[in-house]
Amino acid sequence: MTAHDLLTEPLLSWRDSKRRRGATTLPGALAKLASGELADFPAAQAHQLEPWSMFLTQLAAISLHRSGTSDPALAEDTWRSLLLELTAGEHEPWCLLVGDLSKPAFLQPPVPEQTLEGWKGWVDHPDDMDVLVTAKAHDVKPSRISGADAESWVFAVVTLQTMQGYPGRGYYGISRMKGGYGSRPRVGNSPDLSLPARFRHDVDVLCTSWDDLLDRGFSERGASLTWTLPWDGTRSLGFNQLAPHFVEVCQRIRLVESPTGIVCRYSTSGARRCLALETTGDVGDPWIPIERKDRGALTVGRRGFNYELLTRILFSGDFAPAAAQVIGSSGDEPLIFLASVMARGQGKTDGLHNRTLQLPREMRRRLGRIDTRDALEQRARSNVQQAKDMRSKVLFPALKKIALGEKTVADEFDRRVDEVFFDELFGNVALGDNEAALSWQKRLQILAWAELQGAIDRCSLPSATWYRSVADAEGIFRGLLKKQFPTLAADLRNERNPEQPET
Repeated sequence: MTAHDLLTEPLLSWRDSKRRRGATTLPGALAKLASGELADFPAAQAHQLEPWSMFLTQLAAISLHRSGTSDPALAEDTWRSLLLELTAGEHEPWCLLVGDLSKPAFLQPPVPEQTLEGWKGWVDHPDDMDVLVTAKAHDVKPSRISGADAESWVFAVVTLQTMQGYPGRGYYGISRMKGGYGSRPRVGNSPDLSLPARFRHDVDVLCTSWDDLLDRGFSERGASLTWTLPWDGTRSLGFNQLAPHFVEVCQRIRLVESPTGIVCRYSTSGARRCLALETTGDVGDPWIPIERKDRGALTVGRRGFNYELLTRILFSGDFAPAAAQVIGSSGDEPLIFLASVMARGQGKTDGLHNRTLQLPREMRRRLGRIDTRDALEQRARSNVQQAKDMRSKVLFPALKKIALGEKTVADEFDRRVDEVFFDELFGNVALGDNEAALSWQKRLQILAWAELQGAIDRCSLPSATWYRSVADAEGIFRGLLKKQFPTLAADLRNERNPEQPET
């Protein structure tokens, strides 16, 4: 018994740029992405869209390479033939439900023991097997999606098998992250924000980086779709058994029919399925920058892609850029930098974080050259340090003056800086270093003064000491601004802007 064949059954809902809906097959989705007809996948939850997009991109690049071509602009029937070639003409690896356990199902490896009797785990809602930690139901309620919704099972299976970390003993995560509590980010560039543009860009990146990964130890004849191989839970695949850009699975699962729809059965394993000896996550993922210090894959925490982390990713030598992030020396059209991640921790998720930056023509040119990129790094690092100094050495002491007891009045200075950091950096790229530094310090001073005034409005000081405390806080701010930023203070004295404090 087989059911829900993604190659022939239009399980996947999609919309075009005019928000008109349709349904298509897996090869149809690839064809519509490549042609630009498809705008989005409305049934994919927010945290599932990037895993699904990466899966489609890997699938497309592998299929194109195996067929000896690189142009993804193919008809649906052609894509169907290419996908079937990856599975030796067998449809079972593309079916959600396959009754014969000796054969693979979609992202579900064959079960050598050919029985599920020892598999104690099961879930009957697709969102219950996802990577989201929903036990406390604070943001996303569990068990919302019907077990009869085949499309939701597709997205849940892909997200679980290609993004999961270490959820607990006996359940191993993917190889593409640093440690079991890491995350798999997606970092890269695109001509624009549309899914088709990013798909075409990234497919080209994966195809052109294929040979580089062979030099790292991957095999041309290695497994591309790891779910097609039997897995008893004890054996791991090494570099020489895997093809570049392989699609991995990390857990032993099997979808089966039930009276209410589909149920997922799952079992523990004794080893990670792919690259068990690699603990840093540096396994050639085209969307993950690698930290040079420890060769570890980028791990993003609860602060997301804030300006400090993005400065390191974009400009510094701290990270080897992801293949999808590299900007060539040729071409002068603007680019979009995109970064997304579901941040993870021990027994929790720390939010879905997305960041988009417009890289103007001049910024793209400078990032594409080593000498000008190094100059940008120095300016960006200096701007980061000045923001830290403005908060810790000017704003923070002033805030303490109006705080009750030992507690400091809360502020949002860092978030305000994050909102303007790259606009200021990119907007001042043509200025000299001294002029750009002064412009940035002025912006920081305005933000810090606004935070102090907001804190004054919110504070609960005794009325008898309110005026003295406020005057002292503002006096501390002015004095420390003059001490820490003398050039700025001198310039402010000359301008006497009413939005800026007198120094």
